[in-house]
Amino acid sequence: MEPNKNETTPTNNTAVNAEKPSAEVAAANTSKPGTPNPIPKNVLAKPGAVPPKGAMPPRPGAMPPKQGAGKKHNYYKMMMTVIDTVKQDYAGFQEKEEINDTKYPMNMLVYAYQKRMVNEVMFLRIVSEYLASLGDPNLKFSMVNHGNYKNNTVGFRARRYGDDLYVTEVGRDDRLKPGDKITKLDKYTPGEHRTKIPKNFMTGNTPEREQWGGFLKMFPSFDVEHADGTTENLKFRHFIIEKPKRKMEFESLNEKTFYICVEEFSQNTADLEKAIEEHAAELTSCENLIIDLRKNEAGTEPGFVPLLPMIFDSEEELGALLEKEAIYTNYSKNNCEHTTKKIQNMKERYEKANNADAVALADQLIAEFNEKFGTGFQKDVPEDDILAAYQEVHEGKEGRYNNIKKVILLTDTWCRDSGEVFVKLCSGSEKVTVVGRPTMGTIDYTNYVNASIEKSFILSYPMSKRQNVVDGHPYNETGLPVDVYIPWTPQECTEDLLRQKALELAEA
Repeated sequence: MEPNKNETTPTNNTAVNAEKPSAEVAAANTSKPGTPNPIPKNVLAKPGAVPPKGAMPPRPGAMPPKQGAGKKHNYYKMMMTVIDTVKQDYAGFQEKEEINDTKYPMNMLVYAYQKRMVNEVMFLRIVSEYLASLGDPNLKFSMVNHGNYKNNTVGFRARRYGDDLYVTEVGRDDRLKPGDKITKLDKYTPGEHRTKIPKNFMTGNTPEREQWGGFLKMFPSFDVEHADGTTENLKFRHFIIEKPKRKMEFESLNEKTFYICVEEFSQNTADLEKAIEEHAAELTSCENLIIDLRKNEAGTEPGFVPLLPMIFDSEEELGALLEKEAIYTNYSKNNCEHTTKKIQNMKERYEKANNADAVALADQLIAEFNEKFGTGFQKDVPEDDILAAYQEVHEGKEGRYNNIKKVILLTDTWCRDSGEVFVKLCSGSEKVTVVGRPTMGTIDYTNYVNASIEKSFILSYPMSKRQNVVDGHPYNETGLPVDVYIPWTPQECTEDLLRQKALELAEA
């Protein structure tokens, strides 16, 4: 069972490490009510210390004023909880151990204390930077909305090309348009910032794979050059994050080629199945199919099953590619406690709904986690639920899509999770060509734990790794490869070059 990584742990949950704190941690929690929590004297940095060479100190303009100021926390204890969780419970720690530099976030925390700048938003930034430096986009740290604080975004997306950032997508900041060029963040160009920071806080290791969303929120202002050549200095705006509207688009490009764009593989496949039936005439007569997964950033694996009959003509063809790929789950005490608590909550909902089968499955899963409690990594071989779902969807439709000779999958850095699983599976078909840029690289790890820390933060991390990681062939830093690579350029801000190339290849 794979928990939904977007689901938060109930607010009555305890911190990740529930064991008795060490003497050092206990010493950090001796402050009187209403006074700042002290940092122990032996925490990696002496009084008067400055951040490591090249480090960027916390900026006063990095956050809207007074956000998150309503709670008192022992930030040192919480930081140690995060660090211990990464080491003991995160499935990728063995692969990331060499770059797991805990001195950097601790020094930054000490520096923030000395400058009297420690609050929840600053702590959110320091931990987020630490996790980003590990290079795994599966690791997330977020603050629970409360008081004056709401999780926020700058209202647009941007991608680096050379020294500058180019606006690729505009959300709620209507001052900008796709193609606008951000030439400076505060005093330096984006390229200069990239070379000055001591760690990789953008997760990606090449400009087109960098993720700038969180980093942009640190700055008070930016210089922008618009398409008409005018320039201006703008203050960053912060917008409360809303649930994104995931697009699903079906379009006949011509008599031979049909286009499908799916930005989320929902566990409820009714909408996808309905759209397929509505366009059955075109899909059962076209020769070429383009499936756009460039922004497929959410969903579950069963959600893509309705598309599989268009790619795999038979159960045998699909079954041959569905290897019994093992996953290795870290059954640490914390992971077992968090997961069984979540399953127990789900079981109670099933009981109220009188769903006996779901209750029985929940009991089975709880028993399995109790049996493996605290045993560390164990090898599991999941059941072939994809094949079973395919059999159900494909029943009575054999040969329905034999007309489709070519399938082009469009991918980019933002294709992740179940989208990546779909790409990896379908790329084994002879009729499939993958075009664009490598995927995000989240596919190495799975089964997310969402751990509540002092009811104010959520640390999300995977507790399982796939066989390819164990075999020494991770996709974490590179993403899944493509057959036809098209490097990103600013031209794509206003022109859909990948779709044009897909149409060209389909009809070649």
